Amino acid sequence: MPIAKLSDVDLYYETFGEAGPWLVFAHGGGDVCLTWWRQVGALKDRYRCVVYDARWHGRSSAGTMPAEADQVGWRDLLGLMDELKIDRAFLNGHSMGGGAVSGVAQNHPDRVRALVMTNCVFGFSTPALSKWAGEMIDKVPKGFNVLSATYAEGFPARDPQAFVLHQSLKHLNPPRPVPRDSKDYLKAYERMRDQPPVDYSAFAVPTLFVLGEDDRLQVPWLVEATAKVVPGAQLKRIAGSGHSPHVEQPETYLAILTAFLEQHGG
Repeated sequence: MPIAKLSDVDLYYETFGEAGPWLVFAHGGGDVCLTWWRQVGALKDRYRCVVYDARWHGRSSAGTMPAEADQVGWRDLLGLMDELKIDRAFLNGHSMGGGAVSGVAQNHPDRVRALVMTNCVFGFSTPALSKWAGEMIDKVPKGFNVLSATYAEGFPARDPQAFVLHQSLKHLNPPRPVPRDSKDYLKAYERMRDQPPVDYSAFAVPTLFVLGEDDRLQVPWLVEATAKVVPGAQLKRIAGSGHSPHVEQPETYLAILTAFLEQHGG
């Protein structure tokens, strides 16, 4: 079983493909690396694809919870790239994984060919993110269930096989350590609400934001506002998709992803 032994965590990973640029996928919270099976299957003949289970997920260990918890994701990803001797890669992060890939892009832009933010703006500190986090702090204690808002409302009926498979993959995770209604669960939103905005005018990594038009988590106005402050960023909308377009609309998503990668040297 391939394991990258980092300073305080063991990360499970898999690689596919033997030629082409590196392409690393970072999954969202509650998912595992297998969630990218469609994309990896389609791209492994042209890219060296890497998927991994984030700490606290799948077959990776839990590691420790440092004070700067928001920094863990990108540091783990950078450590994995170092372990695999990946100098530069395309990075694609979904939801929670977006914080990992954007963190590497912002702190080590020389390691990133191009950045794909799949239904996510985590790591981009903007007034829009602060506003959104404040709304989440209000909604979650009132019963808004983050994990139940993963898909567009009609997805389970439209594609029951994909829905059941994706839900089954989530069961490979250990139980979540923090209850949904715990005050600790809101600390990440509080940090996002209170962090000062960053000037991204000098950010030079080519970036694509993918937006599911029916996303109830990283809502459309949040993604749109973020894309506007990232120089040269592309924004692609996917109709009929909620928070997980790579699962809900895989063909449309793959076409968008492939075109962006090829545009930037893939």
